[in-house]
Amino acid sequence: MVFDIASELPGRIRLRCGRNLFTEAEARGVAYLLMDLDGVRTAEVHPSAGSVLISFEPPARESVLAAVRGLDPLALPSAEVGLDDAAGALEISLENNRFQVEVGKLVFWRAAKRVLLPMPVRAVLTCLRAVGYAAEGLRHLLAGEVTVEVLDATAIVTSCLRRQFAEAGTISFLLQLSALMEDHVQSRAHLALRSGLVVRSESVWAVVDGEDVRVRTEDVRRGMVLRLGAGQVLPVDGTVAEGEGEVDESSMTGESALVRKEKGCTVYAGTALSDGDLKVLVTAPPGCSRIDGIATLVEESSELKAGAQSRAERLADGLVPYSFLAFFGILALTRNLNKAMAVLMVDYSCAIKLSTPIAVMSAMDEASRRGVTVRGGKYLEALAAADTIVFDKTGTLTNATPAVSRVISCSGATEDELLCLSACIEEHFPHSMARAIVAEAQARGLVHEHELHAEVRYVVAHGIATFVNGDEVCIGSAHFLFEDEGVLKPEGLDELLSSEAGASSTVFVAKNKSLLGCICISDPPRAEARGVLRDLRALGFTNLVMITGDSEACAAHMAGELGLDGYYAQVLPEDKATHVQRLKDEGHTVVMVGDGINDSPALATADVSVAMSDASDIARAVADVLVHDSSLESLVTMRVLASRLMARIHGDYRFIVGFNSALIAGGVASVIPITTAAYLHNASTLAIAGLNTTPLLDRPHLEHHR
Repeated sequence: MVFDIASELPGRIRLRCGRNLFTEAEARGVAYLLMDLDGVRTAEVHPSAGSVLISFEPPARESVLAAVRGLDPLALPSAEVGLDDAAGALEISLENNRFQVEVGKLVFWRAAKRVLLPMPVRAVLTCLRAVGYAAEGLRHLLAGEVTVEVLDATAIVTSCLRRQFAEAGTISFLLQLSALMEDHVQSRAHLALRSGLVVRSESVWAVVDGEDVRVRTEDVRRGMVLRLGAGQVLPVDGTVAEGEGEVDESSMTGESALVRKEKGCTVYAGTALSDGDLKVLVTAPPGCSRIDGIATLVEESSELKAGAQSRAERLADGLVPYSFLAFFGILALTRNLNKAMAVLMVDYSCAIKLSTPIAVMSAMDEASRRGVTVRGGKYLEALAAADTIVFDKTGTLTNATPAVSRVISCSGATEDELLCLSACIEEHFPHSMARAIVAEAQARGLVHEHELHAEVRYVVAHGIATFVNGDEVCIGSAHFLFEDEGVLKPEGLDELLSSEAGASSTVFVAKNKSLLGCICISDPPRAEARGVLRDLRALGFTNLVMITGDSEACAAHMAGELGLDGYYAQVLPEDKATHVQRLKDEGHTVVMVGDGINDSPALATADVSVAMSDASDIARAVADVLVHDSSLESLVTMRVLASRLMARIHGDYRFIVGFNSALIAGGVASVIPITTAAYLHNASTLAIAGLNTTPLLDRPHLEHHR
């Protein structure tokens, strides 16, 4: 490819390749290709301008230029909208560029027409544009809707009939600019949701030559067979080749009921396997088009709008009839069209209807830039109002990387034998406790690839049962082994654990109904946990609660160490949801924070559910808010963001009512010219919309907004 260097700074270069050389898909494909190069930080390809902007480490300059030079203009790589972080960042960058171009074109043409075209020509163009607004208003009227669109059309058409073409042109220009701004904010939020909505693990288990092999999710290809266990989210579209299971498709359909899947059934990316074991034949690789439907469902669902947003839309349209009544009333009393026009030219509806959704969308966009995906505006509103926050313990309040502290043998098995046996089974399951056992086995250099185990039966929040080399092996909680599986409990076990395990979490291992031993896992609180809990109290949370399946002693120790208001110990998954529901029934607005498969029922029950970055796939699929880093401090950030959002919305209402009432009064009293009042009204609407796109979190200090 031939190009010119348009500009260059150290580590940053802009290449000019020719206008309209790239399609949108080719622009993405070239950008992705460049970002895969070593040393390249960002790459932007602008189709209309035919330019490529690249930032890179200085040593990579020549390889970057060589890569661009090696592109074939007739066979450029192409890509559809992506879903990973890099793709999301690129799409947002392209959207920013589109918005800037569109605003620039709008402002340029308005200035050019005023300078270059005589007034009669501008008047004709204004009238032609008014026809479009009139048609839109008429469409709403014919549908029986007296909406903001009807009011805008009436104001513009009336101005044209009164030969106030400059006034009509100004209103039209400001409406166009407001529409561009709203579209931009919504597009940004759409892209942020698209990039964070679909949950995928970094790796999956593929069946290769009859054996399970871990592969990167990005390397999954059409025709591969994947093995999926309970709690995992399907990374691709596919067809069930073997096995049975119940799939949670709520992320796609909105229905909470589990769907039975068996051989021949179609399964979709982004849905979660709640129970069972499936082998799935891949029919489309990661990034398939079905994902778009999930994003669209989330964005368009009225149920996901903030209550304030829905109220604003209803209020805006509800005020329009009163504006017309006021117009005819003032006209009848004063017989002065100019005074009556003040009500049409200055109204509350447009500003109210525009400001709230932009504020909500902008807040969701800001959250995404802070590493948090919010799946609907209503969750921000609920988060601002919440008074109770419920935490899972393991992997949420505690360190995300728990470690094995003790291995206790209750038989002739050695510590290494216990660890090796446990690791070969636990490596198939995405839980922090399982990861700790696997990591300890690796640290000791234990090899467990040669154990041959049958298909694993995983009981959520209880444990795992399978056959290893013909022996029945069970791993899990005391309840699972000693009550569900009938493992014989040795005498003196409780006394041994109280002296040896202390406050550690304990995983029990049994073979052929006989206890082999226990693995104690230390799980200290996250370093930031105390500070975060203190800040959450300062921000209005009055009830901080922990729910865990761990022992009473372990839970009591943790609750005392962190200063929690209460805790529930030895809780089963279904009981976690019961506790959350009880809090809601008592009148609390509840936030649930969790990470495990066992947390998913409680997450689904809470008013707002939050999943941490290293949460299980199904927890992230169920959650309303996804945190993409491992720190609890994001909870403080989101509380402040949500509270400031609601304060902004309420402040908008007060300003809109006060300012526009003053303009209407001034217009009716002939203190303010109608044209000036209209200009100030539309300018204030645009200003509010613009201010609502500004960050809410610039001020770092905590505030109590209740």
